[in-house]
Amino acid sequence: MDATDSLVERSGSLKRQLLQFAQKPRFDKQFRQEIRKRFGKLVAIEDEASMYAFQDWFIQEFRLHDGRTLIDCYLETQRNLPDAERTFLLGWRKVREGMFEVNGRDGAALLAENLIDEMPYRIRANVGPQVFDRMPAGSFISTRVVPVNDEWLISGPVQTFPAIARDDVLHAAARVAASRPDLVFHNPDKVAAGWQQQRDQRSAFVRHFGTDEVTVSVDELPTVMAAFWETYTDGASTGPDTDTDWLHFSAETVGIIFDETTGLGMYADYALAQEAFDNPVLMRKRRYKETIQSYLDDDSVDPIPLQRLAARHPDTVNRVFRAALGKPAFRWEIDGEWLLRERKSSWYARPPLPRVTVLSDRLAAAFRRED
Repeated sequence: MDATDSLVERSGSLKRQLLQFAQKPRFDKQFRQEIRKRFGKLVAIEDEASMYAFQDWFIQEFRLHDGRTLIDCYLETQRNLPDAERTFLLGWRKVREGMFEVNGRDGAALLAENLIDEMPYRIRANVGPQVFDRMPAGSFISTRVVPVNDEWLISGPVQTFPAIARDDVLHAAARVAASRPDLVFHNPDKVAAGWQQQRDQRSAFVRHFGTDEVTVSVDELPTVMAAFWETYTDGASTGPDTDTDWLHFSAETVGIIFDETTGLGMYADYALAQEAFDNPVLMRKRRYKETIQSYLDDDSVDPIPLQRLAARHPDTVNRVFRAALGKPAFRWEIDGEWLLRERKSSWYARPPLPRVTVLSDRLAAAFRRED
């Protein structure tokens, strides 16, 4: 038995130990909170596969307040675990979700291509290779896999689809790829293509507007963006519809910033934020103060607008943040980076990725057909 075979055989026992560890009282609060987020306050789970998938995610990807996963916590209690198994478990944090097209078999491994990241995978199963008998070449599977040396191991429930369901599977994969670009960007070639396309779009944005940052009224936003996309595509398209449902009914303006790193971003009431930095006395007014506070506290808002405003207003930045935070000793040059990393921890926890997702030709075609 080689090293990979040994780890595959051992994986079932390790998974059971991890699941038992996750049920310890110390994780009860986090488990209840996350399961409600996934299934609602009245938890009604229709099938065992849904719970299996959730538990798989919880032990592998959920992060505690200090950034550790449950796998990290478990390994701290297993000092005598062999190095190979410790490395194996640490790799489970790099789980990949995918919809795979089956290409065939090679011994105990299933050969497949992930429709989402367009990379080949040699997939193993700890229940034995006979499970692959129901996954012939041309069929499709949807599952999660974790690395095992140079191959991959099924982790979690598996859905199988016959070859005749190809169009439906491609539609589903296109939706996943569009909503989860992080899954696409497991492929380094996709990352490079995404950055290039984002640079091209940003250059077009600057040519169109004369700058990489504009502020428009909420009512103008769809028309303004449609005109930009039409210019970008040389009149071939007005681009994606600009959603305004995320804006609060009281919002009057939107800042549109096409940053080199974070890409195209839109920020509610950006005019108010600009005015606050121009004249910090306005921070005495509730709406101005709440706007700056929302930029700080809303994790869906990236750090870019605050960083830009602070850089443009070195003489007033401290007064604005002191008013927003209620901390008269705050100094941006000393405390600013720490503040943003604390309030925007999720933005700093991962390496920057393009905001532009590059789909394969067949997924792009499936996405267009669905629209």
